[in-house]
Order: sequence, then C-alpha cells, then structure tokens
Amino acid sequence: MPESPDARLLERLRGGDEGALAEIYDNFCDRLYRTAIGLCGSRDDAEDLVHDTFVGLWSARARIALVDDLTAYLFASLRHAATRQRQRRNRRQAIVNEIQRQSQQMAAPTQSCDRQDIAELLQTLSTEQREIVVMKIYGGLTFAEAAAILNISANTAASRYRYALEKLRDRLTAENAQHE
Repeated sequence: MPESPDARLLERLRGGDEGALAEIYDNFCDRLYRTAIGLCGSRDDAEDLVHDTFVGLWSARARIALVDDLTAYLFASLRHAATRQRQRRNRRQAIVNEIQRQSQQMAAPTQSCDRQDIAELLQTLSTEQREIVVMKIYGGLTFAEAAAILNISANTAASRYRYALEKLRDRLTAENAQHE
C-alpha cells in the first residue's frame, strides 16, 4: 500500500524538517483559520488559535508518531486551543468579578474595571499576594491546594488572599475618588 502524502509530511516533520511544517501550514491554514473564526468569533483570536495550533504541532513533532489522520489531529488541536482560550478569558473575567464582589461586600464604591485595569492592579501586589489571588481565581484552587503548591499553611494562603483583596479594594476606591 503506498504511503499517503500526509504520512510522508508527518515523517519529515518528525525528523525536524521545517519545510514539512511549511507545507502543512500551506495546506491547512485557510481551513483552520475559517474554522477558528467560527469557534471564537474574532479574527484576531482566530489568528492566535491557528498560530497556537502550528506551534503545538511543531513542539509535538517528535511525539506524533501515532497520528494517522493529520486533518483530524490539526482540527482537534485547534478545538483544544479554542477551549484553552475560552478558559483563560473566563478566568480573567472571574478575577474582575471577584474583585468587584469583594469590593461591594466591603461597602466600597467600585467603578467598572476592564481586564487591563485588573492586570495592572494585580501587578501592584507583592509576589506572594499575586500568586495566591491568581491561583485562587484563575486556577480555581482552594486555599488548601494553593497552600500545598506554595508550601505555606492554608491559613497563610487565606490571609494573603484577604490582604490582597483589601489592597485591590483600596486602590479601586482611590481611583474612584480621583475620577469623581
């Protein structure tokens, strides 16, 4: 049985042949891009998804010996990249929501925050506080899980989280006062 063109491309790719990656890109880029637009609704995000798909293909080239269907592999990779992108977006929105919720609970006025504002605010925290906030909100970890990763007690993790949210609330309150 003759070897398929995809099988030859995959074999070359496994060997580190960048030309094979370029051929695969030329053969699949347009279809993947159109599909990515359908998955995420944004041309910029679609470009990122296609890029991530091909970077992943190149990174995994030595481990793709079991790939029989290149088309299925690429479209499954694209779908997984879209899922990861949605999860990152949801985690960022969760931070915005959590900070706003905490601010409201503490009876502090808040203004609407966008992702850039939150990213900048997070950078003002100490590394220890930023780690716990990100692990708790982005990662969805419990205090016990984050504490085990950080090699601290769960109480310390909870305290750092509380202090971090207080600092963020204070900064938001100060920004609100400046805008009034």
